[in-house]
Amino acid sequence: MVPLKALIAFVFALFPLSAQVLTTLDLSATHGRKAYYVVLASRGGSSTGHAFVVWGIEDDRRKMSSVEALGLYPENDASNCAALIHAVSGSGRVMDEMLNHSVQGITYALIVKVDERDFKRSKRVAREWDCKHEFSLLGRDCVEFLRAVGDSLHLKMPGRSLTRWTPQAYVRALQARAADGTLAVDWQPATAR
Repeated sequence: MVPLKALIAFVFALFPLSAQVLTTLDLSATHGRKAYYVVLASRGGSSTGHAFVVWGIEDDRRKMSSVEALGLYPENDASNCAALIHAVSGSGRVMDEMLNHSVQGITYALIVKVDERDFKRSKRVAREWDCKHEFSLLGRDCVEFLRAVGDSLHLKMPGRSLTRWTPQAYVRALQARAADGTLAVDWQPATAR
C-alpha cells in the first residue's frame, strides 16, 4: 500500500485544489527511502482535452520531491490534414507539461506507485516517442503516448473506442478499470522479470 501521508503530500504537491478526480494504484514491490510515481493524466481546456504523463519521485530521507511531466503535441499548431490520415514524419514533439501549465489543469488522473525499474523504463518509452517525431490523430497522438507509457508499466491498457477516444474520456476509463480491478497488472512478479 502507498503510505497515506506520502500519497497525500505527493498529490497536493503536484495538483492544486480544483475540480479533479484522482485514482491510485500501487504496483510497487519494494519500499525504500524513495517512492516512485507515474501519473497518467488529462486536462480540460478544449473540446477533447489533452493527455500526458507525470513522473514523480518522493525522497523521504531528504524530504524532497521531484516532478517531470511530458505530453505529445503536433509540432506546428497549424491544421495539418495529413496528420488526420497518417503519421507525418517530423510532425510530433514531446513537450514539457510543467511549462505548458497542463499539470495545474489536471481534471482526471490515475496515480500509479511503481518500483524504480518500472519508473525508469516508462521514462525511456516517453523519450523514444520524442525521437520519432511523428503525430497522427488516433494513431500517434497524446492518448497513444499515454497508452505506451501505461503499457511499459505492464498495465492492461484499454483500447480506444467511440466512448473513450478523447483524452479525458480515456483517462476516466483507466480510472474505472483501476477501481474495478480490470486494469490489473499484466506481468509476472518482479522476481520473474
